[in-house]
Amino acid sequence: MSGTRKPYYVDWAITRRCNLRCAHCRGNPAGELPTGRALELVGEMASLRPRWILVEGGEPLMREDLFDVLGRARALGLETFVITNGMLLDDGAVARLAEIGVRVMVSIDSPDPETFGRLREGADLGTVVSAARRAAAAGILSAVNATLSLGNLDQIPDLFRLSADIGAPHVNLLGLKPCEGYDRMRLGPAEYRRAIEAACRSSRDERIGLFFDEPFFETAAREWGCARGPAGGASAITISEEAGCIIGKYIFMTSTGEVWPCSFSPLVMGDVAREPLPAVWERMGRDARLLEIMDRRSRKGACGACRFAASCGGCRARSHGTGGDWLAEDPVCPLKEGA
Repeated sequence: MSGTRKPYYVDWAITRRCNLRCAHCRGNPAGELPTGRALELVGEMASLRPRWILVEGGEPLMREDLFDVLGRARALGLETFVITNGMLLDDGAVARLAEIGVRVMVSIDSPDPETFGRLREGADLGTVVSAARRAAAAGILSAVNATLSLGNLDQIPDLFRLSADIGAPHVNLLGLKPCEGYDRMRLGPAEYRRAIEAACRSSRDERIGLFFDEPFFETAAREWGCARGPAGGASAITISEEAGCIIGKYIFMTSTGEVWPCSFSPLVMGDVAREPLPAVWERMGRDARLLEIMDRRSRKGACGACRFAASCGGCRARSHGTGGDWLAEDPVCPLKEGA
C-alpha cells in the first residue's frame, strides 16, 4: 500500500466514560486524551482527508469538551457523525449539534422495553426514542443503530417499524463482535441468514434504508436475491464500494490514543498520545503483519477456499477474537458450504 493513500474514515472512541452497561460493550482502556491534544488531533485527521469522522465512546456526550472538538472538526471541513446511546440527547444537545452541523446515530438495540433494558442496562427505551425523534425533527438523525444478537434477532421487523416511525432514514445493523458473554449471544450461520432476509424484507416494507455491517452481507444478499429498501446516503460505518472486510482501510482510535486497524481488532499500530496520526497511518501502510491480514489470499479454512473470498474475506476481528488467529475462517459466515 502507498503511504499517500487516504483512510476511508476515522472512528474515534473519544471517551471511555459511559452512563450504561451494555451487553455487547467491547470496553475501552481507562483514560482519555486531554482537550489540547484532542483539538490538535482533529487537525491531523483533516490532513489525512478521510471521507468523514465518526465520534463515539463510551458515551461521547459525557465528555465536557465534545462540542469544542466537534466544532473544530466542522471548521476544518470534516463531515462528522456522533454515535450516542440517546440518554443525554436533550433539547440543548440537539440544538448544539445542529448548530455545529453534526449528524447523529442513536443506538436502539430493541423495540421492546424489557429486551432493551436487558441489552442496555441503565437505559430507558422511552427516553431514547424521544431523543431520536428530537434529532429527526432537527434534521440531524442519520440512522438508528442496533447490534444484533440472539436476544433481538426476532425483533428485526419491529425495529424497522419503530425506526421508520421515528423518522430515521436508515437502520445500521451491527454484527456482534467478540465481547464478554459472546458465545451465548452470537448468531450462527443459520441465524445470520434469517437476520439478512428479515432485514432486507423489513427495509422494503418500511421503505427505509439498510446498512448491514458484516463483510458477507452484500454477497449473501445478492446470492439469495434479498432486495432492500431505498438506497442513498452513507452509513458512516460501511463503505458502499468496498466489498467485505475493510480492516486496515480506516482508522480506529481508542480513548487513550491507541490506533487500531479496525474498531474490534486490538492490533496496536501506534499511539497518538505520543506521535502524530499521519505518522501512524503511514506506518500502517508498511506493516507486514497487517498487510498479511488484509491480503485475502492468506485466509485459511473455509474463507481460504471460498468462491466469495474476493468479495468478502470474512471478519478478521471475529476470527482472531474467537480463535486467536487473524487468518482463520469466519466462524459464523452464512455463506460457508453446508451452513
